[in-house]
Order: sequence, then structure tokens, then C-alpha cells
Amino acid sequence: ARRYPLALAEAGDHVGLAVGSLREVERGNSALIMICVDLTEQVLCEALAQHATFIVTYSPVIKSPIRSLSTDDVTGRILLTCAQHSLAVYSIHTACDNAYGGINDWLAHSVAAGRIRPMVPHPEVIDAGQGRLLECELSAPLSNLVERLKKLLQVKHLRIALAFMVDEHSLSHALEACFVKTFAVQVGVTSSLVLTFPADVLITSEMSHADVLAANAKGVVVILTGRSTIERAYLGFLRQELQDEFADSDWSVKVKCSQVDSNPLLVV
Repeated sequence: ARRYPLALAEAGDHVGLAVGSLREVERGNSALIMICVDLTEQVLCEALAQHATFIVTYSPVIKSPIRSLSTDDVTGRILLTCAQHSLAVYSIHTACDNAYGGINDWLAHSVAAGRIRPMVPHPEVIDAGQGRLLECELSAPLSNLVERLKKLLQVKHLRIALAFMVDEHSLSHALEACFVKTFAVQVGVTSSLVLTFPADVLITSEMSHADVLAANAKGVVVILTGRSTIERAYLGFLRQELQDEFADSDWSVKVKCSQVDSNPLLVV
């Protein structure tokens, strides 16, 4: 909560502690924190096999109010199993998206050097808010941005909607000839709200077809990474940040990214 204040989360988002049970760890003993994007039953089995004491998940396990828990559904099975094994679960989701130093900040800083500010500032927390607008001093070829994003997100392909017509054979030349210097960044599904901000490029996870066309009509290039791609890349950064925090503590804490947590959608 100190890193990602719960007050920054979007209304109705079930962030924070989902399962509060926690095994006691004596000073000097070791503990394992596992982080993931989605707490699936496969991830839970991995955490239990490795005797994790705490799970930090990006996506909330509880997505709507629950009146009862049952092993008949996957959410009930996960929550009941975590409680049975005293395994605490904490979700960061939009609190992480909007926080200073959170996922949108990380992505903006990774794109290029420049001035970064929230697109929609939080009324009470300085430098926090929805999305990020990155303004660079110098323009750079769009091709540089595309390659930097592929390397950062560890993907072979990105979807891109250019603000001008170009055939497939001329695409590489078009990316090199198009120079950009302002970027709008928003993890998750982006609404038409971002179109009100001046930017050469919009980088987001997903966007409706109509909003992509509207952005192109305003001269904005749209780059879509796909759901959970940005989040999975960010967890590697977060793992090291958390590990560094525990370096000088009285507890021997290891922070690990789940090895079985993966995007359920494959490109074929």
C-alpha cells in the first residue's frame, strides 16, 4: 500500500488484500514472495510447491462482490486454498497503474528520456493519476520506438495503426521516415479520453476499433501491445525493486516471478 496507495485505484477495482491469512516468519528465517499477473490455479500450485508465504498479483482475484465461497468455481477454490495454507494474496492493479513509479511511469521512462506527467492528475497525490504523457526534446524515428518496445516487452510483434496510408512493402521505410517526439502511455484498455491529449504516438494494451480510427484521423499513431504484455514485462522490474527493499531487512526474503503465469492467448 505504501508503494501503490489503494486510494489511487479506479472506482470498483478490488485491489489490496484479498486473503489476509499469513504464516508467521521468524526473524532470520527465509520467506518467498511470488508475483504474477493472473493468480490461476496453476500459479497457486507453483506457489504452494515452493512454500511461498505471500502472492502479489497484478489482476484482482476478486473481480466482483462475493456473497459466498465454494469449490464449485475457480475463484472460490483459489481463495479457500490460500486461506487453508495461510497464503496471503494482494492485488495491485489500477493502484499500480496510476501510482508515481508504477507501471505507466515505468513504461514512459523506458520509451525515451523527456518530461513525464499524468494525463489525468490525481487530485490529492502528487505525480499520480491516469496515463502518462511523455514529451521529448528531440524527435526520433518511429522505427526506433517500435524496436525499443519489442525488446522491452520481449515480443516479436506489435500491432500498429499509422495515421497515413502505407502498403506492406513500404512499411519499414515509412517507420524510419516518420519522426515522433510526444507519447501518450496507458496500460489496459484505453478510452477515447486519451484522444484529447496532444501526442504523436499512443501506446496502450487494447483500444476499440472506432477509437483507433478516431486517433488516426487526428494524426496519432496507435501501438497496441495486447492484454497483459506490458504488465508481464513490468513484473520483472517490480521483482528487483522489491528484492532491493528487503536487502537490508532482518528477514531473508526472496521475491520471484511465477514461471507458469503466462498470457492465455497465443499468436499462431
